[in-house]
Amino acid sequence: MTQSFARVKQTFEQRSMYDAVVEGNYMYHAELVATLATWAREQTQPLRIVDLGCGDSWLATHAFPYANVAEYHGVDVSEASVADAQKRIAIWPGRASVVAGNLAEFLHGLASDSATLILASYTIHHFLSDAKTALIADCFRVLVPGGTFIWIDAVRHEDESREGYLSRLTNEMDRDWTALTPDQRAVACTHVRESDFPETRSWMIQRVKEIGFSATSTILETDFFQGWAFTKP
Repeated sequence: MTQSFARVKQTFEQRSMYDAVVEGNYMYHAELVATLATWAREQTQPLRIVDLGCGDSWLATHAFPYANVAEYHGVDVSEASVADAQKRIAIWPGRASVVAGNLAEFLHGLASDSATLILASYTIHHFLSDAKTALIADCFRVLVPGGTFIWIDAVRHEDESREGYLSRLTNEMDRDWTALTPDQRAVACTHVRESDFPETRSWMIQRVKEIGFSATSTILETDFFQGWAFTKP
């Protein structure tokens, strides 16, 4: 099976469904905001943020509203999300931009050593394994020494196949994600089955370390989703 950005784009254009996922806290956005806000308070230098798969910039603008943000650059496949993001990033006047497009191409066009933080929240799992590795390597290139790569994503168990993970997740979505309508749950489950390619924790950690990052802290740890902060030495 291969990924289809057209299908991913079609799904994320449905803003009401995405909003219901956030409002229902099914992917732990509330916990992520609290953890990221704490992380931001510990930073001593201005943040130059690249937000990969930013959506409507909900996570960044809720986690970093009081942070010293010097620059914010987001990219998302959904034009509808980008339109909403344009309104949210007004909290950083003159310092923020959001564009619609392929995040790998966007990242590849950025200058080396130009960001202090790259945020990748629930997005890299849409890429196949080799493409994930290339994307992480580009994150390493774009970050300044001492910069942070925050990776939050779908993670399957060590002994679990892709199909096993997707079955387990979609069963829970269909049963418990009741803030979504039945039709929205059906669309969301179809999206997951067609477009999600989660890796195991060991694969993710190994690839990131092979590229040169050092692990620094855990951002999220649940049965379906995990996240970490990695530092470029």
